[in-house]
Amino acid sequence: MSSNLPQRAAARLRDRQQYMIDSYHRELERIGSALVADGAVWDECVTQARQIIADCAESLATGQANVAEVALDRFVNMAERRGIRGIRPDCSVRAALILYELVLGEAADALGPGPDEPDRIVTLATALGLSLFSRLEAGAKGYDAFLLEQIRIVNDADRRKLARDVHDRLGNTLSLAMHQLEIVAAGDPKGANGITAAVDVLSDAIAELGEITTGLRSAEGRNSLRDALTAFVRSVGRTTPIEIRVNGSQSWVSTEVMDETFLILREALRNAFTHAEATCVVVDVDIAPHEIWARVVDNGIGFDLTVPRRANGLHSMRERAELLSGSVTLSSSPGSGTRVAVWIPLPIGME
Repeated sequence: MSSNLPQRAAARLRDRQQYMIDSYHRELERIGSALVADGAVWDECVTQARQIIADCAESLATGQANVAEVALDRFVNMAERRGIRGIRPDCSVRAALILYELVLGEAADALGPGPDEPDRIVTLATALGLSLFSRLEAGAKGYDAFLLEQIRIVNDADRRKLARDVHDRLGNTLSLAMHQLEIVAAGDPKGANGITAAVDVLSDAIAELGEITTGLRSAEGRNSLRDALTAFVRSVGRTTPIEIRVNGSQSWVSTEVMDETFLILREALRNAFTHAEATCVVVDVDIAPHEIWARVVDNGIGFDLTVPRRANGLHSMRERAELLSGSVTLSSSPGSGTRVAVWIPLPIGME
């Protein structure tokens, strides 16, 4: 068995890339996949397929499972675009299975029979699985974020509609009733005291109604986490490009928990601005009825997690999260940026 076989097999896999992508397209068309019905979506699929095949070729050549890191923020945007088009994650799962079989079959043909073939196929299958499923995981998280944002939009619309209905229907009726009582009181001095009392009660009811409708209209906008984070970024005067996305409804979270979440994310941003030397920072927050997931990711210089360093800010973030029964995890390596992940559980039924 030639020692150059893995390199030759890797080269063949790269040479057969377009053939595999064409076969991939034909099979998706055969099953009626929505991924090939839209040109822009298919272009995204091709880009990802090329990266997956490149991962597999590199793994064949080196004999180790090598998978390029997946950028979560890219998949959040991709999942949102697909969600808007009505493309669900199960389409991606079916497509992944098709590509898995195609690439694995091509690799087996390229390697041919031999005593080392099973080990190399295992290495390739590991790399292929990691490359595919890391993308599926990121896409699923992106789709969850998209759904949470749709829920928030629906909740906001329902609140505004309720506020309009209460004001327009009940508010106008109460105002008309009070006006009629005032007319009667003016023409009947003997019953004026009782009528005046009724007018006072109606006045109080109308005032309370105004407070309710105002609260309904401003419930989501008041103390918005997105606005608070944006204000902090402006206050420090940083020019680093930053993207802040908050999905889901803050009505599911108590004021105390939301304040603590803001303080944790503010500290993560402060660290990114101060130490990371990043050219881009992305903040993603997903609020569900039962939990908050948040990520602060930068493309800065990163650092070695095994090297002891002063990290008072990280200790503070972890303490705040732990007091809420949550957690803060950090991942980084030199030259690869830093990712801070925050998880906070929410009491069921929180309003």
